[in-house]
Order: sequence, then C-alpha cells, then structure tokens
Amino acid sequence: MELTVEYGTPILSEVRGMPAATYRSFHVLVQRSDSPLFLPIRALQVLAILEHHEITFLHQDNKQQALLRWAHFRPQDRLDLQSPVYFEGHYYLPEGVELKIRIPAEFERALAQLEEKSTIRSLTPYVSPFPLKK
Repeated sequence: MELTVEYGTPILSEVRGMPAATYRSFHVLVQRSDSPLFLPIRALQVLAILEHHEITFLHQDNKQQALLRWAHFRPQDRLDLQSPVYFEGHYYLPEGVELKIRIPAEFERALAQLEEKSTIRSLTPYVSPFPLKK
C-alpha cells in the first residue's frame, strides 16, 4: 500500500517524553516488521503510521494531511531503561494541537492491543510431524 502524506510547516513544535514501556513496545513492533505499521486509534478517529524513525498521525477522513508527527526519538539520552524517551512533537493542524493531551494515552492503549495480537500469533504452537522410521 502506498500512501503520500503532506506535512507542511508545523504550527507548533515541542519536546515530549514517551514512557519507557510504551517506547519499548513501539520499538519492538516496528523492528519485527519490514514495512510501516498502520495503527488505528478508533477513540480519536486517527490513524497512526509507525515507522522506525517516526510516528505520523492522520485523521481518518483526510489521510493525505498529517495532524501531528512524533520524530527524532532519543533513547540514547536516557539515564536508565526506566526513564522516558524524549522526542520532537510537530503539530501541523489545529486539530493536532487539540489532540496533544489525549493522544498519548489512546496511542498507548491501541499499541497494547496491537502488541497483544502480535504476541498471541507469535506464540501459537506448531508441532512439526515427524515420520516414524520402521
């Protein structure tokens, strides 16, 4: 699937922090995938595109224009593995700025659901048949 997203000039940029556990979940899921992951955040009518270096949030009605983007994650700046990971938040539309309070919790919830689904699939046992020698 090919998707072209317009960013434009941010109307607001700031440094934010992501809890260590959330960053770990994001990082592990993205590392397992060969292509970007699409994560619907239904409570906000937002689609998140998870890539190795950034997360872009689009409104479900207009998937061509970015609402906001989290980029330039800096896990190497943490003091320990429990510390938050800082990143740059860029907001491209007023609706994106309005979401900046609610989106971290909803993103975390949707990410946990995706992680649960992928864990269930990866832990499904499979028994290989071995023919008996006579």
